[in-house]
This record gives sequence, C-alpha cells and structure tokens, in this order.
Amino acid sequence: MSPLHVGLITPSYAGVTGPGSGIGVHFRHLAEGLLAAGHRVTAVVPLEAGRAAADIPAHLVPAPARRPRLLGTVGRLHWQLNQWLWERERQRAAARAATTVPGVDVWETTSTDAPALRFLELTGRGPLVARVSTTATQLRETNGGAPNWIGRVHEKWERRLVRGADAVVTHSEGHRTRIGREFDLDPAAIPVIPHGIPLPAITTRRAENGTVRLLYVGRLETRKGADLLLAALDLALADRPGASAVLVGSDSGDAWRSRWRNDTPPGLRERVVFAGAVDDDTLAAHYRAADLFVAPSRYESFGLMFAEAMAWGLPVVALRAPGALDLVVDGETGLLTPPEDVPALAAALTRLLDDPALRLRLGAAARERAVARYSREEMIRASVELYRRLARPLAR
Repeated sequence: MSPLHVGLITPSYAGVTGPGSGIGVHFRHLAEGLLAAGHRVTAVVPLEAGRAAADIPAHLVPAPARRPRLLGTVGRLHWQLNQWLWERERQRAAARAATTVPGVDVWETTSTDAPALRFLELTGRGPLVARVSTTATQLRETNGGAPNWIGRVHEKWERRLVRGADAVVTHSEGHRTRIGREFDLDPAAIPVIPHGIPLPAITTRRAENGTVRLLYVGRLETRKGADLLLAALDLALADRPGASAVLVGSDSGDAWRSRWRNDTPPGLRERVVFAGAVDDDTLAAHYRAADLFVAPSRYESFGLMFAEAMAWGLPVVALRAPGALDLVVDGETGLLTPPEDVPALAAALTRLLDDPALRLRLGAAARERAVARYSREEMIRASVELYRRLARPLAR
C-alpha cells in the first residue's frame, strides 16, 4: 500500500519544546514510528523558543510576544485576559501554518490546547483525528481547582474540537467511557489505541537486597499524588537506610519540594533526590538504575510513565485509580493500593523494598506486558489502519 502523509498538530513535541509532557512524548513517538514505517510526517508545533527536530519536517510556529504583566487586582484580571488573547493568537498562528502544508492525507491532533480547532475554523478541512487525553475538566477536577472563566473557555474549545473531528481516539478502556459521557459520544465508536513506546534493551535486574532505589516520574502536583508520594516515602524509607528515591519531573506552583524538605529530618532528606525535568538520556539512566517504580496518580487518562517503567522491567506501585487500573495488574506486574491511603501505599513500597525476589518476578511480568501491548510498532499499526479508513474516501 502507498505511504501516507500524516500531519500532526500538537502544542508540544518532546525534544523540540523541551523534555516534553505526555502529549509531547506521544507525538514524538508517533512521528518516529510513522517515519520508520515508511510514511511521511509533518508536525506543526507552536512554541516560544525551540529547535527543529532533525528527523521530521517540523513547522515551528513562533508565539506572539507576551504583553507586560500589570500589577494590582485590575492588573491581574488584565494579565489573565492578555494571557488568553496571547494563547488564542498562538493557536491561530499554528492553524495558519497547518493550512500551508500540501498533500496531507490525514491529521492527528490532541484535544489539549486545541490549535487544531482554529485549523478547522479556518479551512473546514479534514480528515482530522482528535486524540483525547486528560480533558480540561478532568485536569481541573483532579487538581482541586474551582471553575474560572479561562478554564471554561478551554473546556468549550475542547468540546468543539472533539465534536467536530472526523474521528476521536483515546488510549484506554476506562478513558473511553469517561470521554463518551463528557462529550456525549457513543463509546463504542471511539477506538482505543494505547500509547506506544520504543522498547529499551534491558539487562537482568539485580536480586540482592541492601541498596534499593525507588523511582517516580511525573510532574509534582495534586493530580499525580505528590502529597501521597512524599508522605509514603517518609514511612517507607525511615527504617531502611539502604533505600533511596529519585523523583523526576518539574514541581508545580505548590512547591512540593520545599515544603517536604522543610518538614523532613536531615537523615531522610539526603536519600530523596528531586531531579527536576530531565532529557531522554538522563531519564533512561534513571530507569536503568531503579529497582521499583511508584506513581500514586489520582487520575491518568493512560499513564505513559507506567508503560515506560514496565518496559524497563520495573514493578509498579500505584493507586487503584483510572490509568493504573488499565495498565498494571495487581500482584502480577505491580501492586495497587486504595486511593488516599498513605499507610497502604507505604506498605506496598516496603513490601517490594524488602523482597528482591518479588521485585524481579513482578518486573519480568511487567516487561512482558509492555512488549505485548505498549510497543511503538503496535501503536503505529493501529493508527495507520484508522488513518487509511478516514483517508480513503477523501483520496486525491
């Protein structure tokens, strides 16, 4: 069959706009996988500053200059309005860039940040696949935020994009049910195509007890259970001087790192490293050096970090919550604990810290599950099948 020309419209692309959110990582893996399969890819990426990816034709769209931040109550309102106007113009710039790309058979975008909505408004062209990750409403709800006017605008934009797309796709069964309900769609009409990742070559994990390293990957925020994680580490590491933890990911505005370090005894502080955002090579080194993985997210539409950890042969500790429930098999590839239960989370960590044989058994099963379900090749196969169904009636 002839190769496709796939256009990607994304607010972030890992390696171009920084280390990348889950969305940015998805689009990078998608682009690299499509190219490896012989297809043509063009990415439209709005950004403030960045560098072109050498392996894809990337239209990097400069953002409009920000207006100066004003002070005071009125100034704060004006600043929010300026931010919204700046964001709207950034999306329009990305949409205009997309209209200049010739010969695209099908577009894929994310419902987040919605630059593709402006593309549809400008051209009415398709076919367009909207991949729905954590929605604006879910993000607000799970981070404990109250609705505000900017949030309502983003929710409205997202709904219009999802309802106007030629196809809607998501990455887990649980999330398909949620977005069907949220956007008034038939869940049976929403394909599930899990995120796919390049599978790393891994060496045999060590079985000896003694020095053990936990790894967390993700933004430090309420939705991802930063409060639960730090409280559980206090309990799990306290009586285990050979155990340590590395936390990879940027801090949120709540400054979790500062608060935890101020309230934690020095002997424990030195064994928890806040690594911040890191590049791909450094992240791979952290996965390689870890013995187990923990991410107590209250909600994930998929949970890319779970798939990555499993691909590295790590047992996963997580909550019985959306995302982890789709990827992690309790007692087989990891341990799941009740939501909001810090003692149970700490107990699961200590169980794996103290039992190297269990770590190895769960980690090996996790690797097998990742290979079978979450490879980049499987994602590309399913995505291309969907693209061809959409592109064929509209072929030039």
